[in-house]
Amino acid sequence: MPDQELQSGYGEDTRPVDVAAAENEFRSLRRQVTKHSIGSNTHDEEENFDLEQFLKDGRIKEDDLGRAHKALGVIFKDLTVRGIDPGSSTIKTFPEALWRTISGQEIVGWVNSLTGGKLFKPPTRNILQGFDGFVKPGEILLVLGRPGAGCSTFLRALANQRDGFAGVDGQVTYGGLTADEIAKHYRGEVTYVPSDDVHLPTLTVEQTLSFALSNKTQKKFRGEVELYLNAFLKMFNIEHTRQTLVGNEYVRGVSGGERKRVSIAEVLATRSSVTCWDNSTKGLDASTALDYIKSLRIMTDISNRATVVTLYQAGQSIYDLVDKVCVIDGGRMLYFGGKDHAREYFQGLGYLAPDRQTTPDFLTSVGDVNERRFQPDREATTPKGPEALEAVFRQSDIYRRMLEERDAYEQSQTEADNFRTAVHQSKSKYATRTQYTASFMHQVWMCTKRNYWLVRGNITDFFVKLAVIIINALIIGSLFYNIPQDTSGAFSIGGVLFMSMVFVGWLQLSELATAVMGRPVIARHKEHTLYKPSAVVLARAITDLPLILILVTPFTVVIYFLGSLDRQAGKFFIFYLFVFLSTFCLTSLFRMFAAISPTINEAFRYSGLFLNVAVVVAGYVIAQPQLSSQVPWIGWLQWLDPLHYIFEAVMSNEFTGRDMECAPGQIVPYGAGYNDVAYQSCTLRGSTPGSLTVSGTRYIAEAYNYSRSRLWKEGFAVTIAWIVLYLLVTCIAVEYLSFVPAGASIQQFKSKRAIKHADEAKKEEDEKTAGSSGSSVGSDETATLARSESVFTWRDVDFTVSYPGGQRQLLNKVQGWSKPGEMIALMGASGAGKTTLLNTLSQRNASMGVVSGDMLVDGAPLGPSFGRGTGFVEQMDLHDEFATVREAFEFSALLRQDASTPRTEKLAYVDKVIDLLEMRPLAECIVMTLDVEQKKRLTIGVELCAKPSLLLFLDEPTSGLDSQSAFNIVRFLRSLARAGQAIVCTIHQPSSELILEFDRVLALNPGGKTFYFGPVGENGAGITEYFGKRGAKCPPEANPAEFLLEVGTGRGLGTVDGQRIDWSAVWRDSDECKEVSRHIDAIHADRAGVKSAATTEYASEYAASTWEQTKVLTHRVWRNYWRDASYGYSRMWAFFMNGALAGLVFLNAGRRPGILYLQEELFAVFLPIILPATVINSVIPKFGMAKMLFLAREGPSRIYGWIPFTTSLVLCEMPYAILGTFFYWPVWFWPIFSPQPSTISGYSVAMVILFNLFAASWGQWIAATTNSWTVLSVTVPLYLVLLQLFTGIIRPVSQFPKFWLFIYYSSPVRYFISGLLAAVLHGKEVRCLPEEFAIVNPPTGQSCSSYLGPFLENYTGYLDNPGDSTACRVCQFSNADQYLDQLQFSYGFRWQSLGILAAFCITNVLLVYFFVYTRMMKNSTYGVGYLINKVHSVFKRKSRPE
Repeated sequence: MPDQELQSGYGEDTRPVDVAAAENEFRSLRRQVTKHSIGSNTHDEEENFDLEQFLKDGRIKEDDLGRAHKALGVIFKDLTVRGIDPGSSTIKTFPEALWRTISGQEIVGWVNSLTGGKLFKPPTRNILQGFDGFVKPGEILLVLGRPGAGCSTFLRALANQRDGFAGVDGQVTYGGLTADEIAKHYRGEVTYVPSDDVHLPTLTVEQTLSFALSNKTQKKFRGEVELYLNAFLKMFNIEHTRQTLVGNEYVRGVSGGERKRVSIAEVLATRSSVTCWDNSTKGLDASTALDYIKSLRIMTDISNRATVVTLYQAGQSIYDLVDKVCVIDGGRMLYFGGKDHAREYFQGLGYLAPDRQTTPDFLTSVGDVNERRFQPDREATTPKGPEALEAVFRQSDIYRRMLEERDAYEQSQTEADNFRTAVHQSKSKYATRTQYTASFMHQVWMCTKRNYWLVRGNITDFFVKLAVIIINALIIGSLFYNIPQDTSGAFSIGGVLFMSMVFVGWLQLSELATAVMGRPVIARHKEHTLYKPSAVVLARAITDLPLILILVTPFTVVIYFLGSLDRQAGKFFIFYLFVFLSTFCLTSLFRMFAAISPTINEAFRYSGLFLNVAVVVAGYVIAQPQLSSQVPWIGWLQWLDPLHYIFEAVMSNEFTGRDMECAPGQIVPYGAGYNDVAYQSCTLRGSTPGSLTVSGTRYIAEAYNYSRSRLWKEGFAVTIAWIVLYLLVTCIAVEYLSFVPAGASIQQFKSKRAIKHADEAKKEEDEKTAGSSGSSVGSDETATLARSESVFTWRDVDFTVSYPGGQRQLLNKVQGWSKPGEMIALMGASGAGKTTLLNTLSQRNASMGVVSGDMLVDGAPLGPSFGRGTGFVEQMDLHDEFATVREAFEFSALLRQDASTPRTEKLAYVDKVIDLLEMRPLAECIVMTLDVEQKKRLTIGVELCAKPSLLLFLDEPTSGLDSQSAFNIVRFLRSLARAGQAIVCTIHQPSSELILEFDRVLALNPGGKTFYFGPVGENGAGITEYFGKRGAKCPPEANPAEFLLEVGTGRGLGTVDGQRIDWSAVWRDSDECKEVSRHIDAIHADRAGVKSAATTEYASEYAASTWEQTKVLTHRVWRNYWRDASYGYSRMWAFFMNGALAGLVFLNAGRRPGILYLQEELFAVFLPIILPATVINSVIPKFGMAKMLFLAREGPSRIYGWIPFTTSLVLCEMPYAILGTFFYWPVWFWPIFSPQPSTISGYSVAMVILFNLFAASWGQWIAATTNSWTVLSVTVPLYLVLLQLFTGIIRPVSQFPKFWLFIYYSSPVRYFISGLLAAVLHGKEVRCLPEEFAIVNPPTGQSCSSYLGPFLENYTGYLDNPGDSTACRVCQFSNADQYLDQLQFSYGFRWQSLGILAAFCITNVLLVYFFVYTRMMKNSTYGVGYLINKVHSVFKRKSRPE
């Protein structure tokens, strides 16, 4: 590359990519590695290794290494790609989702998806049509086009990524190899890299790259991986990030530019021959984007690969680094050829390229009806539109020469045989028959190693989970502390064993999110052939072994010894083993569901249902004999339930060999005159007449049909078999199931009528813009918008934040002003403080650090209503995703415009903004289906609808847009400024045309130091003249914005006579800086007598009243719930399925008279307490999304307050809680308890409604307490354990340790169960089943009635055979009220129970308000934060040396 094309970048930091230095570093390392490798393998020529061989694969002397060359070019002929026509659709609402399930449409759709869409083929359209061209090894092809033009589709087609397309026609070859052959044998040699950096965020840079290198290096050369790693780090100048986390938007790590370089290095490590990069500079500033393309240049040159890249905002410096360019519009190829001829070609057609417009911007503008310009008197003769431009290109000499060059290249190709040989030679011994370099065992080993890196990188979450387990173990163990060793403790022992085997496995549900969220990384690595996805499955299983062991060990020890289980070493270790196996089995099961589920919602739904089924049929809730005999339609599921085998194992392990003395209350008969054991018995199953000792072996045999003889051959062996089966299914699923969305994104509208109106509006808009060469936004339209009248000034603004170890100043003495009609651009390299300054000026940083300096409106201090007078356009487009564009605008207008403005006038103003933004066709479109540019327009429009009378702040409004869309946005802002609006805007990739739209620039260096605040000037003259007078000359053809950024760093054009200059210091000492101060003083003097609208117009903090806020917001939230079909559907699905499960398992239990059925009815009433887990897990994310929107945008903008926020969410949650009752109650209550009097049925409905309301409001106040998902992961399981255990069911309240009695009496579940159970059991007659009688033999000569008569006078039960003289059958209860008395439940207390439960619901609602105000608004820690800081300071002082 020529030297002038390798200038250092401008901006970002002091570590740019230097191509020449990187190549020198590469050659130096190559010599070192070659010398090292040859020296250590002198006896085997094939063993010689060279780093350049690794990167270039044979591009040095072939006779030195005996290797074939590996390089591929790409040739495509008549390439046509067909996709599913997305069209438009209506959003599926909650009732529509229910109807689709009831009517069977969901099943039909599911079957159609399994057949690959063969049952109902959707309409298709051509996405690309008739593309021809080629890319040689060592070339970079730049693909240009607007979003939707087909650039991404083109790259995916070239990279052989055909999933999701309806069909790919034409011919694509790679060095003579067909696309099918590449897909079958060489998939990793042709790769597609999407725009997002897909990495595991908690890995370090070193771990990320070494993992890729190890999996793509032959076994005999893996000792050199460290040297390759050093090479890459030095080549891309990221050595300083070696031990830094890669990070992402949620995990802090390397910068965006550095993460891009890591992506390049990882792809370089894969040694692919053809690489396609899709808009990978999205979100980067100009300097970082240039560094990124320089890195691609290095990669392409060194490894001799073919590189295809598409960019949306490509500067001229980037364009100069590529070899070829392809221009696309409407799926048609408008140009393909050398980069140096493209501009001249389109100029020859009649298009006008302004002097300072970059070539990429000019080429892209050709396809934009609003941006294209024509040379004088040539508009009529210039071809327009994709079809016409494609036809002209196919007739051009450039196209003809390209075809000749392509044919010549194709005929001269000798790459295929060499490529096959080189690929074969690069593989390890046991991988020669696969697409992978490393053997499968090595892949599993490296994935296992990586899993441990991930655990170490996110060790906090692991320790949090461990802490949760230990805390819950202490709670459970202490509840079951000192379980009686007699028969009264038998049921409690079963309870603690059951809880032990389920609890830790239940916590492993969190693995669902890890497995589903990790799919993009696995899919990318699969395409790069780093490893088979099944290797990850096995690696996770291997990783689980020690990790689960660590989790299970403290839990098992605490539970076993606190719970007073049989303290024999053998029994303990068997218990330990099966708790471990249960956890491991459930973890494997959850991962299997994650592998077969399209989204996380389905994974949680299916896993939750299976877990509930497994718990119910495991044998504790209803014993095996009853399952098999009474409900065989459900009972067969126990044989498919691994928990069934594990529960039998732990029960038989614990009770075998245990002899239990009969508890006094279970002896029949007892009392005066009944002292002879020979004539007594015990009521516990398994007892024998004449003995008060019950064998544990007989107990589990008769009550559960369990035997210790099956512990190993069934309990252990079958559990292992289930684990293996789950792992096998998961391996198969990850290898063969793909959840890649098909076709393009679909715009969704709120109704079919809205689609019709949108089509009509689009037709009108097309007719309006036809033949227009400019924007349709005129001064007449913008003149109707609100105008700024006040002047905002800031002086000596500092901002300092604290961090562990000290403080950091992010802004340093910044000053300036914003006037009506002016646009100010905030510019600077990454980390300079642009967004920090914007947030500080808009009063959004006060809670995050210390702000000092003066910020005044017309010379007066800012009032509390300042937020109402300003609009703030966030960089992130945060909106209610289920609203339409019009609804979002109307919401802003109704709540932010002055209350005195009539509603009709506010809505009319919304129509003006819609027309101004050219969004009439999208007015009824759902927000979440808009593209990036449309969402950005929406964000701006929401602020305009508020009629900001003072200022409009915008944070990088062009981020992620193509150059033309970015210019459209800035041009629109310019029109607002002409109408009198004051605008302050950060900008990160300004083209020359874009920067010229601004009036002034405030430029910052890292540390928030100003190095320029002044006019842009004509053609950037204001910028260039200021720096030119100080020795920094701007070339005539240069972009003034790029020049400004480069100058600010003191590098390149920013040097004077070869010396770096501190331009911040130069600015502080300049006359221009002093003039800024004088001008601010003059503004204050001139505006001193002016009454500012910003301080006099608004009397309150909010425009609308609290009632109006609540009304409008509740309407929006309800609409959100209504359109979020998955939220309501998942809730109702869970309610219905869990209710149906309980109804089927305990079918007709209420109509059967035995004691066994009393217990079944007890568990039938107990089962609804699993519903809060489902409700809370859905409510917390929903509340969290609303909270994020409120805290990030709508709260600071003073749209509504915390009271309307809380009220709207509480009110909208209630109907779903009530509706869920009617999905659950009919399939639960009627099958089990009917017939019941209407009063009891009505009472049960009321109790279930209250319980659901309690669960929903409970989840809301939990969500309000914290923003940390880690904290929620700790508290939610703790709450649920307290909810489910302290009910008096699993352990009778009479056996509770006194410490826990307060939890029992304050538990809402206790009142729910006691009230409901008392209502359904009251007055029920009990008749024992034959196996339930206690058998007593009377003394010789006495009948059963004569012997037991005195005892039965005070006994709860009855004698079944009074006339017999042997085998007297005594039933423990004669009616259900006696059973209730044993549980300490009372029918007479049922209404009090209902009232107490209602009081809990009211308390929960009050707690929602309390925590929203104290935690969200005031960020109170209730003294805990103060205490922690005090303790920390004490320890810090003690640690200091004397």
